[in-house]
Amino acid sequence: MTIALSRSRWPTVRAFGAAKKGADKRLTRVAPWLALFGLILGAASASASSTVPIAWGTDEDTGHLVKIEDYDSSPNVTDYGRLSIDDAGTARPFPDTDTANSAEFSDVESLTLDDQGFAYMVGNSTVDFPGGGSFVSPHLYRMRIFEADGTLAVTPDDALASNGFNALESIGAISGISSGEINGLDFDPISGLLYAVVENGGRDDLVTIDEHTGAVTMIAASMDGTDDVEDIQFDEFGNLYLIDDDGGENETDDVLLMATLDRTGLVASLVSISVVNNTGGDHRIESLAWDFMNQRLIGFSDESNSLFDLNTDSDGYTVLGPVVFNDIEGIDFVPTSTGLPVPEPTTALLLSLGLVGLAGSRRRQRTPTI
Repeated sequence: MTIALSRSRWPTVRAFGAAKKGADKRLTRVAPWLALFGLILGAASASASSTVPIAWGTDEDTGHLVKIEDYDSSPNVTDYGRLSIDDAGTARPFPDTDTANSAEFSDVESLTLDDQGFAYMVGNSTVDFPGGGSFVSPHLYRMRIFEADGTLAVTPDDALASNGFNALESIGAISGISSGEINGLDFDPISGLLYAVVENGGRDDLVTIDEHTGAVTMIAASMDGTDDVEDIQFDEFGNLYLIDDDGGENETDDVLLMATLDRTGLVASLVSISVVNNTGGDHRIESLAWDFMNQRLIGFSDESNSLFDLNTDSDGYTVLGPVVFNDIEGIDFVPTSTGLPVPEPTTALLLSLGLVGLAGSRRRQRTPTI
């Protein structure tokens, strides 16, 4: 609060103390609303500073977490280093799960973000630490990327993850699938369920995964028209896109499919699946991400190490630019129109009830005065 002072008369000490007391009282009343306004303003300012959100991904060849900014103009990539695993409180670098194959390191082939800034990933190889824990494949992991206020919760690490940053939290082994690897993950914005695609002997299964337990529910087995789906992605309307790496007449083209779901039952069902974009080439597009801010479907091509803007209603694509990694298997944006996470339910509730600011003011009031 600003106290207006007359040019001809300065306030007395008593008057100043009374004014301060009144200001403190009014501040106590408005503090909760100022806190809420500050959170909203901070989110708005962050989103206003960029016309595109930040993309996050994992590179299977190196096991690294990557951040991609300005994807639509000149992609700016930050290497956050090798992922770690939280092994009963000890952060251990994610190991090389296939030492005989230089084109595969972590075997993490999928990544998605929820609206609160958590990343979910699946590791398709079992990880055993000598003298430590075992993480049976396929395994569901989680990691916080954004804090509730939109600030980053991850930190760039060195190539060996020796600092133990960016540790994956184990959710558990995924149960309910007989065989095959999980190649794609995404949250349905309509139901909030975590969907996944599973390899199944030349066809692909569509399932949901309980993000708390790893339990699988079958939605559609051996989907018609699929051969090698590498990733899936929902848009804000609930349309589900799938990128098939072995499509077209010659079974080598990257073909974008769209699936329609019936969500009226206790378990969703697949209504139809159709081709919406035959890219006309073997670009090895192995990851998809939907930009909710600009309604654009972004893919990553292993063939050219570039980001593509994929048409969703006709054949074709636009090359957006190269990145320094060559096998980004999972890529995603926070699924909000701002590209920033929404406050967690507990934080939002405290802010709406004014308890955050009130708690702080009460603590100050209990401080003994002399």
